[in-house]
Amino acid sequence: MVRGPRNAQSFGFFALGLALGAWGCSDAGRSDAIPSSALPPTSPEGAASRSDASATSISSLASDPPRAVAPGPVSPPTSSAASDGGTDASAAIEGGITATPDASASPTVPSSPPPISGGTLIVLADGNTAVAADPDRDAIYIVDTAAQALSFTVTLKPGDEPGRLVEDGAGRVHVALRSGGALVTIDPTKGQLRDRRSVCPAPRGLAWDASTDTVWVACATGELVGLPAAGGAATSTQVIERDLRDVLVTGGGLTLSTFRSAELLRLSSSGTLLRRDSMPPSGDSSPHVAWRTRGLRDGSSVTVHQEHSRSSIPTMVRGSYGTQSGPIVGARCSVLGGDGSIVSTFPLASALAFDGAISPDGSSIAVVGAASATGAVSTPVVELASLDGSSDATISFSEWHSFGGGELTAVAFDGHGNIVVQAREPAELSVIPPSFALATTAFVQLSTLSRDDPGHDLFHGPTGAQIACASCHPEGGDDGHVWTFNGQPRRTPSLRGTIAGTAPYHWAGDEVDFPTLVNDVFTNRMSGPQLGQAQMGEITQWVQSIPAPAAPSWIDPAAAARGSALFSNSTIGCSTCHSGPKLTNNLTVDVGTGQPFQVPPLVGVGWRTPLLHDGCAVTLADRFGACATTGHGVTSSLGPGDVSDLVTYLESL
Repeated sequence: MVRGPRNAQSFGFFALGLALGAWGCSDAGRSDAIPSSALPPTSPEGAASRSDASATSISSLASDPPRAVAPGPVSPPTSSAASDGGTDASAAIEGGITATPDASASPTVPSSPPPISGGTLIVLADGNTAVAADPDRDAIYIVDTAAQALSFTVTLKPGDEPGRLVEDGAGRVHVALRSGGALVTIDPTKGQLRDRRSVCPAPRGLAWDASTDTVWVACATGELVGLPAAGGAATSTQVIERDLRDVLVTGGGLTLSTFRSAELLRLSSSGTLLRRDSMPPSGDSSPHVAWRTRGLRDGSSVTVHQEHSRSSIPTMVRGSYGTQSGPIVGARCSVLGGDGSIVSTFPLASALAFDGAISPDGSSIAVVGAASATGAVSTPVVELASLDGSSDATISFSEWHSFGGGELTAVAFDGHGNIVVQAREPAELSVIPPSFALATTAFVQLSTLSRDDPGHDLFHGPTGAQIACASCHPEGGDDGHVWTFNGQPRRTPSLRGTIAGTAPYHWAGDEVDFPTLVNDVFTNRMSGPQLGQAQMGEITQWVQSIPAPAAPSWIDPAAAARGSALFSNSTIGCSTCHSGPKLTNNLTVDVGTGQPFQVPPLVGVGWRTPLLHDGCAVTLADRFGACATTGHGVTSSLGPGDVSDLVTYLESL
C-alpha cells in the first residue's frame, strides 16, 4: 500500500505531541566528522555534504521519479509458537495455520510495552523477505517486501520479548527471546516455529558462523553460547562478562560489543579475550550505550552509540541538559578496523538512535531514531549517512508523520537498496526508496493490536533539549556514566525494578516523590512540557512497570547462600539499611562519604557497575576494598572468601 500525505493519526509520539504542544527547535546535528582515506567518499542519491552545515531533507528530493509498487494481500496466515521446545516443534505449529488469514491474531500481551531495544528486523538472503520481531506483541512477522504483503505471523509466549534475528545458510531464521531466555528457530517459507532452546537469562546478540554452522548468542548476563544451527544442545558455553550486546564473526574469532560501556571485545576462536577496543571519544564526551554493532566484509565494524558529556552541568538552570554546544547526550557512528584502529567517527543527526543497517554496497548506514512533537519536529527519524561521515540525508519527524508513519524502532536494507523500517506503533513495515521519496513508500500492516502507551512515548521521545529519558536510561536501565552535576560526580541510577516504593529519589534524596523528579528533570532540565495529572500518572505507571533484570546463570548457589547469611548478619550491618523488597530503607544517610546520600535499592545491582554515588566501585568487590568507608557497614574484618561470597550474593539479586 502506498500513502499520500494525510493528517496525523492518533497514535504514538505525534498524538502525544498534539496534546502537549511542540517544545524547542534545537538542532542535534554537528559537523565534526573525522573521515578516513580508508573509506572512499560516497554521496548517496540526494545526499548533501556535511560541509553544507545542514542535512538534506526529503523536501528537496520530491522530484525523484516514483518507484513502481505492486498491490498485494495484507492478511497473513497465522501460526502459534507456544510450544515448550524440542528439536522440532512443527507438529504443534501446523495445526495453528488458519484457513482465514487474520492480521490481528496475537497472544495476550503484558499491560505495559517493554522499553525499545532496536535491532528487531532483518531482510533474508533472497533480498525480498523481511522478518520482523515484535517485542510489544510477542510475535514474529514474515513479509514479502516485493509484493508488499504480510505472509505469516508466528505467535510466541506472552512476555518472550523477541529481539535480534539471524539467518543461517539453510534459510532458517533464529530469534533471541530477550525475556524468554531462549532461542527460537523458524522456517520463514512456511511461517512455522521449528525449535525452541533455552540459552541464558538475557539473550541479546546473534551471529551465524558459516565455518561451523553455529549460531552464537551473546547474553547481557555475560554468557556466550554456541548452538548448532540445525538444532540440538549447546556445543559451547562460557562466561565472558556482563553487559554483552551484539556478536560478530570476524577473522577466525568473534567480536562482542558491550552495551553501556560501548566497547568491542575481540575473542580468539578458542574464546580467549585478545583485546578490548573502545569507541573513540569526541571532544569533552565519553562513549556509552552501543545500540547496534554491524560488521563489514573487510573485518571492520560499525557501531551506533552515544556520547555523554563530561562537562559540569548546572542542574538549577532550565534547559541545562541541552546546552549551546548541543545536548549532553548525542548520537554517533564509529567505524573501527579489525585491528581496533579508528577508520571514521562522526555525529548523527538523530537525537536518540536505536538501530543501524549497512547498505548492500557497504558505503552507507541507515539509522532510525526517536522523535516527538514535544521536541523539535525537524528531528530525523530516518537517516542515511556515508560511512566516511561526508554526507547525510534525513527524513524528519514532521515529514514522516505527514505520511502517517509510525514510531520507528528497527531498520534493514532489502536486496534492491531500499530502506526497510519497522514501526512499533502502529505495527507496520515500510519500504522507503533510497531517494527518500515518501510518495512511493510502501506500508505493510503487521498487526491491528495497538500497544500505544503514553508513558512509554514520554520516556522515549526527545524533548526541547533534544534528549530523552531513554538517553540516560537506555532500555529502562542506566548508561554507566558518571556525570558532573554542579561540580560533583553523580552516577546515573538504574530504573529497572527500582522505582516503585523507593522515594525519595536522586542521590541526595532531594526529589521527594516521582512527580517532583519529573517536574525537575523532564520539564526543567530537559526542556520538556509541563505534564498534566493524567500524563504524570501515565509516565509514573510505565516507569514503575519496568521489570527487574534477570540474575545470571553462572551463580554458585552455595556461595550465594553464604553471602546472604553475611549480608543478613547484624554485626556486619548490610541489612540494617538494605532491607525490604527493594533492599533499601529509603533513608538518606552519611556512610563516611562526607555528606548524606540515599540508600540505593540493590535490585539488579550486578547489572549497573560502576557503583556508589561517584562511580568509585568499578566492580562489586571494589565496594569492599578501595571504596569502603568506615560508616558503610562493618566490613573491614571480612576475609577474601567472605567478600567473594558477598559479591556472589549481590550478583544474584
